[in-house]
Amino acid sequence: TVPGIMTSVRLPPDPNNSSCITTIIDSQGGDAALLSAVQQYMSLSQSQSGSTTSLLTASEHQQHSPQPSPRGATSTYSRIGAGGSVSAGIDNVDSIVLVYDLDRVETFYRLENHWLPLIEKCYNGDIPVIIAGNKMDLFRQSGSSGSTDEQSKARSRQQFISLLQRFKFVRQCIQCSARNLLNLDEVFLKAQEAVLCPINPLYDLSTGRLAPDCRRALTRIFRIYDKDNDFLLSNSELIAFQNETFHVPLMERDLAGWKKVVSRNNPTQEAVVREGKFTVSGFISIFDVFIDQNQLDVPWRMFRNFGYDDDLNLDIPASVTFPDGLVGDDNSIQNWKLSVS
Repeated sequence: TVPGIMTSVRLPPDPNNSSCITTIIDSQGGDAALLSAVQQYMSLSQSQSGSTTSLLTASEHQQHSPQPSPRGATSTYSRIGAGGSVSAGIDNVDSIVLVYDLDRVETFYRLENHWLPLIEKCYNGDIPVIIAGNKMDLFRQSGSSGSTDEQSKARSRQQFISLLQRFKFVRQCIQCSARNLLNLDEVFLKAQEAVLCPINPLYDLSTGRLAPDCRRALTRIFRIYDKDNDFLLSNSELIAFQNETFHVPLMERDLAGWKKVVSRNNPTQEAVVREGKFTVSGFISIFDVFIDQNQLDVPWRMFRNFGYDDDLNLDIPASVTFPDGLVGDDNSIQNWKLSVS
């Protein structure tokens, strides 16, 4: 059964995504459960080319969660016993949520020194992790006002920064309250988003820069809307891009604001704005800002709108890449092939 407190949380996290199944698992044998799940995952990966995906959520007293499935259906709930027997619902894992107690610092240390290294070892850092600090209501009550509270917040921020630097597969840290249902939906949504909007094709975590394929795709889109071929995007060209891609109007003041943002956050020596227009570097910097703010759904919505798959490969229709023939100026039939690269 589902814990009563969870019945007020959206499961699956996105009501419009009927292909998402959420599995919540309560376990005292978390280590054995995770290792057994990994073994099943490895064996299935070797024997099958495709299978139902899932989302595993782990914690100190183990609660496990969202699981996208190509078949869809209703949410299912399983339980792992102390012996480590694993439900078939977590044989494949796409995302992990680690939950710790905000009011007990030792649970954070165990997450940092035990769970994250274990996940890194089992999944080679390929599985995105969301960290949820639970009992935010108790944390607020126990924290006193004044400098002590500020010191506690600063220490917490530094802990998270250290965690993100050490474990590159940690996507986000969220504080929540299961009792007050504060940010619970956000935890599940971010876990789902980590799967549907992966960061690896967009951003090279080892170098801290946009991935080459991402820059290449953004440059192509820039050229599509550079109608006058001056290697700059004017306000009217950028508004056309905004309307056709996101279907949301873009005001002149928004453009002025973006020019200030990309100029202030420009990590390179290349000009981002020239003659009041965006350069290629400036256009790319806009999406660098979104990625830096962990709003990965924005670039992914754009890329999928332009025909890119989850690996940023461009899906060009065969009718374009292999046309039957074109008529040249001399009325001759010209056969050609369009490269995808």
